[in-house]
Order: sequence, then C-alpha cells, then structure tokens
Amino acid sequence: MTLSGRHGSSELRSVWRALDALCAASAPELGHQLALQVIFLRSWPAPDGAGLDRSFGPAEPALNRAWALLEFGRLSDPVAHQAVRSRRLHGEADRALAALIAQVARLEQPAGLFDACLDRYSSRFGAGGDYYTPRPLARLMAGLAAPQPGERVLDPVCGSGRLLVAADEWARGKEHGPGVLAVHGRDIRPEARRAAAMNLTLGGLHYELGGEAVDSLHAGPTGLSPDVILANPPLNTNDWGYQELIRDPRWSLGPPPKGNANFAWLQHVVHELSAQGRAVILLPDSATRGLNTAESYIRRRLVERDLLAGVVALPSRLFPHTRSGATLWLLARDKSASPRWGRKSRVGEVLLADARRLGTPADRAGGAPRADAAIDRIWQIFANWRGTSSAQEDGTGQVDWCRSVNHDDIARRGYDLSPGSYVQTAPASTEDALSEAEHRHPKDALYEHFEHALRMSERLRDVLGTEPAEWVQE
Repeated sequence: MTLSGRHGSSELRSVWRALDALCAASAPELGHQLALQVIFLRSWPAPDGAGLDRSFGPAEPALNRAWALLEFGRLSDPVAHQAVRSRRLHGEADRALAALIAQVARLEQPAGLFDACLDRYSSRFGAGGDYYTPRPLARLMAGLAAPQPGERVLDPVCGSGRLLVAADEWARGKEHGPGVLAVHGRDIRPEARRAAAMNLTLGGLHYELGGEAVDSLHAGPTGLSPDVILANPPLNTNDWGYQELIRDPRWSLGPPPKGNANFAWLQHVVHELSAQGRAVILLPDSATRGLNTAESYIRRRLVERDLLAGVVALPSRLFPHTRSGATLWLLARDKSASPRWGRKSRVGEVLLADARRLGTPADRAGGAPRADAAIDRIWQIFANWRGTSSAQEDGTGQVDWCRSVNHDDIARRGYDLSPGSYVQTAPASTEDALSEAEHRHPKDALYEHFEHALRMSERLRDVLGTEPAEWVQE
C-alpha cells in the first residue's frame, strides 16, 4: 500500500502543510532536518523515555531532550550534536514545529513517512546538487551488485543511507535469508550523516559511519576491503583537490583529469574493493565517451584490466532536478565463475544496456509500477548474464537494448563505453517522443552534436589506424 493509502491523503497533506509552515518560519533546510528528527522519534520504539512527549512548553527544547537520550544521536557526530543542542528557534518557528509534532503524532502508522520526507527534501533542494538517491535507483543499484547475506557493504558518499538500506533489503530478500554482515558509510555533510543514522536505525541495520564527517576522496581508503560498494558521488565536481591528490596511489588506472572528479571516484571505489568485490557507481553519461585524454586512458585501462563488468545508460530525467543523462557502472575484481560472482565466467566480457527508453518520463520520477518493472528487467538481465539466477540463458538475445561484448569489440571503438554505440535500441513511442520534445533543453541538441562529432572521429581513426593519444589533445 502507498504512503497516502496507509495514512489517508488528508493526513499526509496536513503533515506537509505543517512542514511547509516550519520551513517558511525558519530556514528550509533546517525545517526538513527537524522534520526528519520528529518523524524518526515517532517511528522508532525509543527506549528509556526517549519518545517525544510535548504536553506544554516550547517545542524545540522537548525535541532536543528526546534527541539527547539517543545513544547514536550523541556519538554519530559530536559537533553536529552540539549544534542541535545549541539551536534556538524563535517564537513563530517554534510554534510551527509544535504544529508539525502534533500532525505527525496523529498518524497511526508512520512507516514510510521518513522516506517520503527524504524525497520531498530532494525535490526541494536537488537543483543545487543537494539530494538523496531516489528509491527506485537505489533498488536498481543494489540489484546489479547483488549483495549476499554476510557480506560487508560500503557507501563512501552515503547521504541518507538509502543505498545501504537497499543493499541489506536485497540480501534479506534472497530466500528470506539474513541481511548483510555490516554496512559502512561516509559523508562530508553532518546533516546527511545524521539522516543516515536515523534511516539505518529504522531499518534495523548494524552500521558504522566513521568518527566524523569526511570527504572520502581526501580521507583516503578506509581499509575495510568491502565485498560490495554502492556509490552515487557528486557528478562533474571540478574543485576536487587535483593538486593535493595527483600522486595518490589509488590512481592505478591513470591520473584523473583535473577538470572533474568522476574518475577519481571510480578509482577510489576500485581501490577499496576486496579481491572478489563488486561495485556499482553512478557517473554522468559523458564519462562513457568523453574525449579528454586522461578519461580515455582510464577507460582503456579499466577494460584491459578486466575490472568493468557492465554499463547501464539510464533514462533521462531520472532525477527530477536535472535533465542530464546518467549511467551505472558495474565493476568487479574477479569475473570468473564463483559463488560471489555467479555460475557463468564473464572474463573478458562487458554487458552494455541502453535502458534510456524503458519507462515513460512520468514513471521515471516516482517509482510507478511500469518503472519498477523496467528496473526488474535490467537487474534480471544482469543476474542471468552472471548466473546468479536460476535461468540458464543470459537473456541478452531476447532484447534489443542489451548486448554482451568482448574487449576486442570495445577496443575497435576506441574504448567508447556508451551502450547506445553497441545496441540498436527501439525508437521511443509517440507518447515518449512528444513528452521528450516538450521537456527538451537547449543543451540536449548541443550534446547530440558532440556525440555525432565523436562518431565521426571514431570512423576517421578507424580509417587512419591511429591511436587516441596521437590525435586527441587534453
């Protein structure tokens, strides 16, 4: 049942109206942080009288007292905890907080409200790059990595902890077995770490978020050697510390370009993995085919060292705040047949899936049934290909948007990793085409011109028989 179905649409609207009033009376970010705390205290069976019982007096001190009784509230980040204790709302904002507390208290079944509040935060602040991973995407990333019971999972940019929750849910869903052994998260934002602590606690997970908020690129490897890494790092970050980190031993595939951190994040993930580890990382579509010399070299080395297992081109506008395309990269330290990888050895192969046409634009934003079915199709194809499902055939021959290619095929195309270069994806339906035309951004046409120029360059290189380094300047 949907959240609105459990609570009644009028109850849910009352909660959101109270949250909007709190955001209007205080800073919007602060309003959502307070709302997450209120919802958590309402949702979790708090011990030792830590529940939020405000029968009289200002609302914020009551919230702070309840929060102070929670062990993880004190230990997850001492600096952030002190900031919570020293925060003081003025009269109007405190009254708005009291109204929100009252509305949340009226809900008989608050399950799902915490997730809904995370989604609301993302829709409000996502345009500035401050968002939490959408639930459908988290489920897809977990499905591609396929965490197993007893494995250790890391997210180096954990945000609200959604990817870690999805990993545990995936492991538990296999034959109703136990979840993962432990989940580990790191994030640079204290507010995100606090949201992750609440989210993981509600999920009943054994988690570790480090001693403080950190930038994983600058903090370096954790030394955990996780079996699975799921990561949704900030895309195309240009000020990532190139000068300080240029000689870092993590760059075994080559120095990342100075202009963005995409391949720094990818190599950080590769470096962290255990000997048989798998990872799924979200990267912009441009990372699959950019002409930057450093990026081209890293893509080549990634393939030559057989660390790349697959790439999925995701539907555009998957994130409601951006029109940019994105891709999921499945990485693996060992693709030979094994209990962790699967029954089918895929040494020297890469599975490329062009899923840009799966689902409609309306489905993509909210996890509608058709979008869920599309997500299931993607991870099932990968599961069949690896041999982690009961199916004997890999299923790639039954669809036109997916193809398993060998390293020679990729080398002939100049190590272009965009799935659309290898498969003949069916054209969009008339409905999809009209919707895309309505939402078309002027930059989209420019990107298409860039892609066309890249195809022409590849054809020219094939004719001349030259290597990328001979004709492409950084």
